[in-house]
Amino acid sequence: MKYLTLLVLIAGSLFPFSSVSQTVIYDVMVAGRIVGSVKVMLCETGAKTVKRRVEAQFSIPFYSGSFSSENDFSEGHLQSSLTEHFVNGKQKERTHTSNRRPQLYHVDFSGKAADTGALKEVNQAINHTMTGLYYQEPSNVGTVYSERYGQMCSVKKLDESRYGVILPNGKQSIYAYHQGLCTEVQSELAGMKLRIVRRWNQLAGK
Repeated sequence: MKYLTLLVLIAGSLFPFSSVSQTVIYDVMVAGRIVGSVKVMLCETGAKTVKRRVEAQFSIPFYSGSFSSENDFSEGHLQSSLTEHFVNGKQKERTHTSNRRPQLYHVDFSGKAADTGALKEVNQAINHTMTGLYYQEPSNVGTVYSERYGQMCSVKKLDESRYGVILPNGKQSIYAYHQGLCTEVQSELAGMKLRIVRRWNQLAGK
């Protein structure tokens, strides 16, 4: 999440075959200033299949970039995920997770992510991901899958509406909810504290 592992992700043409789709936008803020945006998109492609995508773009002095994470679910189980991270116009990381058979996933790393890619397989069912935290409050969820790191991360309830997620790099991201909607995420960007805040007129799905 250091590089916005919660941030990213121009809908329309991405899901031309979708039956139901919607986009929610968040502002990325550093020290009270808007430095980027996050688009959270949902596409239901069938009765039992769902595509979730988050796209983030951000710019601070000497550092601009984007991050995207896309999940494909079938009957509640992750089938594949792809995350990409670009910094100053160049791809920095790419991680692809694919379902090989029940409770077995293959994880491919490239770019800087390959340096920490010792884990090439995940031997357990994946029903919840980091991207999914934008879509649903993790009320009864103990772990989520980090599509960027290819590892499971623990989820801890901090109070009635906030949850902390411990990332593989040891840092914690905090997700806040209101009536089940994700309203804010606190994380880091290039070593700076940031807030990802849902736009007020979209709190009711407008």
